[in-house]
Amino acid sequence: MMTYPFQQFSISTRLAVWYGLSFLLMLSVFVVFLYASFHLSLHHDFNDQMQADTERTLEMVSGSSNEPRLVSDDALSSGAYTMDGSAGTYVRVLSSDGEVLHRSANFPAAASFSPRPPAGTLESNRGHSWQGAPARSTYASVRGPDGSAVGWVEITRLESAVHRELHRLGWLLAVGIVLGTGVAAVAGHRLARRALRPVTDITQAARRIEAEDLRQRLPTEFGVHDELTELAETLNGLLERLDASFTRERRFRADAAHEMFTPLSAIQSETDVALRMDRSPPAYRQSLEAVRRHAGRMSTIVEDLLELSRAEALRVDEVGPVDVGRAVAGVVDEFQGRAAERGIALRIRTDSGVEARISPSDLVSVVTNLIDNAIKYTPEKGCVEAAVRLEGRHAVVRVKDTGRGLSGGQKEQLFDRFYRAGNGKDVRGSGLGLSIAQAIVAAYGGTLDAESSGAGEGSTFTVRLPRA
Repeated sequence: MMTYPFQQFSISTRLAVWYGLSFLLMLSVFVVFLYASFHLSLHHDFNDQMQADTERTLEMVSGSSNEPRLVSDDALSSGAYTMDGSAGTYVRVLSSDGEVLHRSANFPAAASFSPRPPAGTLESNRGHSWQGAPARSTYASVRGPDGSAVGWVEITRLESAVHRELHRLGWLLAVGIVLGTGVAAVAGHRLARRALRPVTDITQAARRIEAEDLRQRLPTEFGVHDELTELAETLNGLLERLDASFTRERRFRADAAHEMFTPLSAIQSETDVALRMDRSPPAYRQSLEAVRRHAGRMSTIVEDLLELSRAEALRVDEVGPVDVGRAVAGVVDEFQGRAAERGIALRIRTDSGVEARISPSDLVSVVTNLIDNAIKYTPEKGCVEAAVRLEGRHAVVRVKDTGRGLSGGQKEQLFDRFYRAGNGKDVRGSGLGLSIAQAIVAAYGGTLDAESSGAGEGSTFTVRLPRA
């Protein structure tokens, strides 16, 4: 696994480090640009000053026919000045063959350097070391009346002041970079901790939430609605769904225990009565039939629980299209005998070519539960009708009955596990059929809804599945 620098530190520390490094990079680029600009500006001013001194000196020593005109020390020194104790402008007048004819009064004779005029007549500019300090000398030719070169003017300036200023500027900029980066890192750390304070509040609130008590919620008021607020609201929504899910699971466990306890208690009671005294074979047979009946009900509950678990854990793979009308017609045929026993008319109306992407066995399970539920709650001489239609992008299956119907409160509980309309005592079944059907339909991206005009007005269950 790839690791990154500072990965072991906190988020606020990493943000402060990256902020400081970014600030250091930007500040360094700016400082380098500033230093380079100042360096070029100082050297440009230095060269301009040397050029001005050269032109002024040439005006004073305009040449004769053989050699430059010599001027007094005062006049020559007027073009040579001292900026401070060690830096200034120094002037020498040279003959055409490079012999020193005159020098400015501030030129130290004992520490002079050998002149090096160019071989031609062009002006030259060269750097060298003089008395252990960097210096720059400019040689300009002195012209006679006929325009010929009769000598040279040497202008020398020390670069110590320029280098000293650049050195001082460099140190100031370096100290500024260090202090600025340090201040930026400290400020970045404080800002990061302040910005991440809501995360700390969310973490502390999350630690107080227990697995069995999800009623507490994370704080969402941070003074501004930002990404952390959206995160807290999303987590609160997740907690609400988990709380609702855990509540359903607890109720489911209690209902399952109750539903299993009833037949088990009946079996135990029948067994105790049968063993209490000797009985005739017909009495024993009656007790055993009662035990078998209660065991059969318990077996039905267990089978439905297993089917519900399978439906809720269903993972849909790629399935081919299924002819919905044919599948529904097959289920209707299977229930015709049971419907006839109760005097219920069971009919089907289906459009041709209605296909949906669902496993045939899962579709049969859904329709079986719906028709079984309709027949249970429809009285004699009633009617149950199954219809298959194509509506937009959905294959629709409707199971309509003329049974008990649903009141407003029953609609909300209809798909709950173990729920049976009315008191449920006069209806066989585990109360899990609609929950199984809804779980299967949801796994395939469909919906299962129930409609009723009220008690005694019948019910209509509508399944919508994505069409093939």
